[in-house]
Amino acid sequence: MQHPTRIVWTLIAVLLLPRLAMANSSRDYIPLDPGTVFMALYYDHYFGHDLYSKGKRVSGGADLYSNVGIFRGVYYTTLGPFTIDPQVIFPFGNANLTNHDSGGIGDLTVASTIWFINNKANKFFFAYTPFLTAPTGRYERDSVVNFGSNRWTTKHELCIGKGFGNFWLELSGYVQFNFDNTNALGPYNNRVTSSQDPYFGTEAHLSYSFTPAFFGSFDYFYLYGGETKLDGTRQKDWADTHTVGLSFAYMLNPHTQIMVNGKTDAGVVNGIMKHSFGARLGFIF
Repeated sequence: MQHPTRIVWTLIAVLLLPRLAMANSSRDYIPLDPGTVFMALYYDHYFGHDLYSKGKRVSGGADLYSNVGIFRGVYYTTLGPFTIDPQVIFPFGNANLTNHDSGGIGDLTVASTIWFINNKANKFFFAYTPFLTAPTGRYERDSVVNFGSNRWTTKHELCIGKGFGNFWLELSGYVQFNFDNTNALGPYNNRVTSSQDPYFGTEAHLSYSFTPAFFGSFDYFYLYGGETKLDGTRQKDWADTHTVGLSFAYMLNPHTQIMVNGKTDAGVVNGIMKHSFGARLGFIF
């Protein structure tokens, strides 16, 4: 028996969950001094109800709730004349989509930024970050929602930043390539191969320091692409999403920072219109 509705929900979940951990926070790309360790714990709560297809709202009952935690460890060092920051990103949590649950660990990501230009005197940088995500997360083919994607991905991001007095402007763009998931759910509850087009994305963060210890930021995110093919048949589920948000960060002491944020989708072509709020606790050693 064919289950097209189940396939639609599964594709929506696969589109959403692997990307939760990948967005930047404001001033993430401003490097710390070589020899510094930065460790952070993130928490984000996502929710949404309105499902869109080809830019039209088709349902208000797409009930999504997700609690995502992330451990991130970063070490700043040098490679020749360049600052680099090898790091690991480890997501975990739980999600519920239309009363279907999934939880546990997500897909592990390793990355390292290299700053080709890091001019602290002029408050200017230019950097490149490759990311590699391994399919380590929990994945069940028959589940509507999964915390793992069961596919390898590699993301390549460029970022440029400039400080102006108390302001910082960071602009980034990336492409993400997705390998095949050879254990995806097919229309007859059968095993099929899921291929996915590349994602393209941009981010902009404009932040202002109210004091040396406290700043606020306006954040913008855009995501496009990632259309899925099941055994070669296109699913017309590509992403085309604009997201806006605000974030605030405060240094509790020279070694501890807390950041809070809120985001909402401002435009969705395919998928669930999502909203979120979260916090990050960072430690500098």
